[in-house]
Amino acid sequence: MSLPERDYYYTISSNARAPEIKILGSRFIADLVPVASKDAVEAYLFIVSKEFYDASHHCYAYRLGNLGDLVRASDDDEPSGTAGKPILSVLVGAELTNVLCVVTRYFGGTKLGTGGLARAYSEAAQLAVQHAVQKQVLLTKTILLNCSYEELAMIERLLSQYELRPYESEYGERISMKLDIRLSLIEKFLEELHDKFFGKVIAQRI
Repeated sequence: MSLPERDYYYTISSNARAPEIKILGSRFIADLVPVASKDAVEAYLFIVSKEFYDASHHCYAYRLGNLGDLVRASDDDEPSGTAGKPILSVLVGAELTNVLCVVTRYFGGTKLGTGGLARAYSEAAQLAVQHAVQKQVLLTKTILLNCSYEELAMIERLLSQYELRPYESEYGERISMKLDIRLSLIEKFLEELHDKFFGKVIAQRI
């Protein structure tokens, strides 16, 4: 099995709302929220549309998936490419995924032009990113180990070397334990397990 280049991604811990910015009378309010599905996106868009029911536009972009490869951007009737795309570019630049950024605009009576709009939406999204608490999420795989009682002490030393701790253990005629291990460490761990125990310890990916 080929290993991924990166076994983690960045997202945010909780909802973040940026301070409102004003440009030539228009008001821009940006929200950045963690989402795990399209349904979650739609649910939050509904919440924002109800809260700011009298706003001119609710433009947004989101990235979903561990690689951030499921994306969408909406200009919500602003000129094409002036809102959703700049917001999405901010999310990509910040390397954030499983997030939705909505920028609500109240039109102030003065047109900003396509360049001005793009800068305004980008600035609002960047401000939301700055106010969010970011976190790293590790990508892991669950491993089920089965060993004898005689092998337990050596197993525990090996787990300690990898900073692993079982989250579920069963003690019968043999010991079985479940643990999560980072994708980038799995092959090395299983190879060392085989070398130390000559295949006597059974390891299954589940």
